[in-house]
Amino acid sequence: MTPHYAATKPTSRLRTFTPLVIVLLCVWLILWRQFDVISIVTGIVFSVLVVGMFQLPNVQLIERVHPLWLIVLAGRVIGWVVLSSLEVAWLTVRPQPKPKASIIAYRMRARSDWLLTLAALINMFVPGSVVVDVDRTRGIIYLHQFAAEGPDGIAAARRAAYRIEDAIALAFASHEDLHHINRWRAEHEYPPLWASRRQRSFEAAVERDRLRHETEWEEES
Repeated sequence: MTPHYAATKPTSRLRTFTPLVIVLLCVWLILWRQFDVISIVTGIVFSVLVVGMFQLPNVQLIERVHPLWLIVLAGRVIGWVVLSSLEVAWLTVRPQPKPKASIIAYRMRARSDWLLTLAALINMFVPGSVVVDVDRTRGIIYLHQFAAEGPDGIAAARRAAYRIEDAIALAFASHEDLHHINRWRAEHEYPPLWASRRQRSFEAAVERDRLRHETEWEEES
């Protein structure tokens, strides 16, 4: 079991409520199914009013925010929406039989409830993908995926879910969540998603702690 090294720190009101505003903005855009300037501005106003008027719980949702990767995430979401819309439109009008849909279970590699929520929201926002259930305890998102027929289609849909999680993790994930993702990528012979000096130091500390616990367990047994 990987220990949790991130100490709980008191968070400012801005840092606590900013992610809540982002989540509410995403929900607003999903409900209206529009992604233009007016929808974004009205969504921000609505989200700020809700957060300001109601006493929402003061929880720590984000330990790390990378502004550059946050911009990249926004650009990728727009690109995924456009490409998926074109793909769904083509599959519905092409002369061949319409492809079959599948329900796939996608297990998050990160352990954060915040990242799980964002991944579910973005998957719902991208056309052709609908979240039918979320198992928070095991970190599993069940997706109804359009045009995911056969092993190849299911594998492609799961890779798309991995790309969404990677993009979210680069923008928001803590060192611990990045450690889980990097470990999964190493097991599947992929390069690490994030390998900064601080991240390498954190993962080295986790490994030292794991080895120490194994040594103590062996000595006790």
